[in-house]
Amino acid sequence: MGEPELASLLREHASRHSVPGAAIGVLRDGVAATAYVGVADTTTGEPVTSETRFAVGSLCKSMVATAVARLADAARLSLDDPVAAHVPELRGAGWAARADVRDLLANRSRLPLRAELEFAAPPGDDDAALSRFVRELATGDSTPPFWSYSNAGWCALGRALEKLTGRTWEQAMDAELFAPLEMDQTAFLNATVDVPRASGHELTPDGVVRADPWAPRALGPAGATLLSTVTDLLRFAGSHLEDSSLAALRVSCEEVRIHGWLDAWCLGWARFDWDGGPVWGWDGLISGHRAVLRLVPEHEGAAVLLTNCGTGRELYRSIFPDVMEAWFGIHVPQLRLEPSVGAAGDLSRFAGVYAWPDLCWDVTATDASLILESRGRKLEGLPIDDRTFLVDAGDPDTPTVTFAGFDDDGRPAVLYDMIWGLTRRET
Repeated sequence: MGEPELASLLREHASRHSVPGAAIGVLRDGVAATAYVGVADTTTGEPVTSETRFAVGSLCKSMVATAVARLADAARLSLDDPVAAHVPELRGAGWAARADVRDLLANRSRLPLRAELEFAAPPGDDDAALSRFVRELATGDSTPPFWSYSNAGWCALGRALEKLTGRTWEQAMDAELFAPLEMDQTAFLNATVDVPRASGHELTPDGVVRADPWAPRALGPAGATLLSTVTDLLRFAGSHLEDSSLAALRVSCEEVRIHGWLDAWCLGWARFDWDGGPVWGWDGLISGHRAVLRLVPEHEGAAVLLTNCGTGRELYRSIFPDVMEAWFGIHVPQLRLEPSVGAAGDLSRFAGVYAWPDLCWDVTATDASLILESRGRKLEGLPIDDRTFLVDAGDPDTPTVTFAGFDDDGRPAVLYDMIWGLTRRET
């Protein structure tokens, strides 16, 4: 498959999923193929080109991990250093004394999880925004010892970069990663220099509409403010294929299997156990953008998809099977969303309250399904397998929830809402 065929494939799948604009790139054995389709903004009709920057969301976390690993390789820090050693705002916080830098990269630091910190937009856009935000992590109880994704943990890593380099985290990323890799098309939303960029969009009953931007600077290291292009992301992927010291980031830390998301978490990367793999990578979901990067080290390869619509993960799930098969001989499994009566056994074992201090899901069981309620929202969960339940087949991002941490009686200790773990309260 060459670039013309790749462009035709992207055009077909983007149209199928109502994605206004998209860019795709594939790297194998040092040779890159790219394609661009559609418009960067539906109101202006500006076309997507090789210079169009898309919001990459949580792919930023993989870049932060890479910057940290490069500093560790240069002996400017150790992954075994306590978090509090590099983040002064957290000195005195018990979890930050016990957890090390590696634990933050592995999403297992046990920092206090709160919705107000994970998903809210903290005020302030000045150079002290990250310091103020991280200070909030010094209070609250540590979470139980179960893996959970955490935006806040990556902000703590961003603050560590600030203290290590004496720069803002954006300047640190430029100096330690983007400039050395010549990623000159990667930028931040709060930068003063204007660059060609795509606007986010959402699919509504009235059609595709522009999405409201969301880019709090304090959540920048978690992915709120970073823009990039397919070309730069392939360059970033290439650094992981060429630099043997970065292979340590692909070592699995938590064998946590969450339906539709990952088979294990490493250090800034997820692992996917696909036929012909394994494959590593991560995704970005933010303000009407969806981004995907996959590494295939065995074939010195990578694939990147950038989209400017909330249906971008549907596009990913439809186009990547063709791309991965054609370039790497890897079979991408289809996302299973068909309920199977009785697949989860006795449903009463799932009943309970799964919570953070400011967010909870109340789960009750019927004969055939679970009822999940939170903040006036009510979902019915139909079993797909012994730990996965279909809650919204029409949701392109989170059609299912997953349970984990089963005890000897088969009762789960954690409910994964997307990839955030809410622990079960004792009753």
